[in-house]
Amino acid sequence: MEFNRKGISEQVADSIKKKIQAGEYKAGERIPGERDMGMELSVSRNTVREAYKILEAYGYLQVKHGTGVFVASPEHQIKKMTEAFFVSSEQIKDFFSVRKILEEWTVKWAIENASDDQLLELEQIVHEANGIVKGTGEVDYKRLAELDHKFHMTLANSSHNVVLIGIMNYLIDLLSESRNKSIQIPGRALQSVQEHTEILEAIKQRNPDLAQKCMRDHIESVERSITANALM
Repeated sequence: MEFNRKGISEQVADSIKKKIQAGEYKAGERIPGERDMGMELSVSRNTVREAYKILEAYGYLQVKHGTGVFVASPEHQIKKMTEAFFVSSEQIKDFFSVRKILEEWTVKWAIENASDDQLLELEQIVHEANGIVKGTGEVDYKRLAELDHKFHMTLANSSHNVVLIGIMNYLIDLLSESRNKSIQIPGRALQSVQEHTEILEAIKQRNPDLAQKCMRDHIESVERSITANALM
């Protein structure tokens, strides 16, 4: 294969990526080493090594030291794309704008695709959270944070959209530290649980417009709490 000298490593990476996308190399499959790939493409080992680094950075390949280079799973590719984001206080508005759009579609797809077991799981999550915030004992904020994460990820799983599930998993994880702090803001835990309850009721009513409005209001409410208390 002939390549222009300019950006040769990038061109080799693009060529290998096309082979992956075409199914010549499948997810989990070990691809040729640097020497063999170099011979196949008529380029140097160093060029292949740089191309592999590029593809690893983008999530297409996983390098397992002592074992070889493997084609990454689609889930790994999504992880690499999303974990590169760093959410700072300056980016929080943009972050929540994206999350709002994703979660509004999540509840719509959940209404269309959720199984009875998934709806029951959502009910159990909301029921347990209500028991904690309305109980008379000491509030278990750690458990509430876990239930908050579980509620949103169960909704994502209920959408049955693999790409959405992967993206939501890592976007929500970006807020894990601020979630643990925000849940302890006076009144925030009760408000979140009430909002989750409203979202669930709209889903059970099979009312996508109402469910999307409830989710939009919830995400905006959480954003205001995090921003007001400078938790990012």
